[in-house]
Amino acid sequence: MWKAQRFEAATCVSGPGDRRGRLHGHGYRLRVHVTAPLDRVLGWTLDYGDVKAAFAPVRQALDHQRLDAIAGLEAGDVASLAAWVARSAHQRLPELHRVDCYERDGVGAIAWPD
Repeated sequence: MWKAQRFEAATCVSGPGDRRGRLHGHGYRLRVHVTAPLDRVLGWTLDYGDVKAAFAPVRQALDHQRLDAIAGLEAGDVASLAAWVARSAHQRLPELHRVDCYERDGVGAIAWPD
């Protein structure tokens, strides 16, 4: 199953001559994919509310922040962001399988926890 999440943030992409080097923002969209055994009594794997609650500290750490100022996100790119989210979320959500991160339609990255 997966649970969609959103957050707004700004970043700079490092690199000489990179036009994205100026501060700019995105409305990031995430899909947090989890894998767990089916609970035969309840009829589902995990409650969406539990997934949202477990993921909330990760989202709050990113929402309305400057991403390239966060340790591990200095590069400012979506691939680094997806990997950071996967590592961070896996600590609180061991059932995490994968994170899809979109900075806008048609542009994104997929990451798996280490």
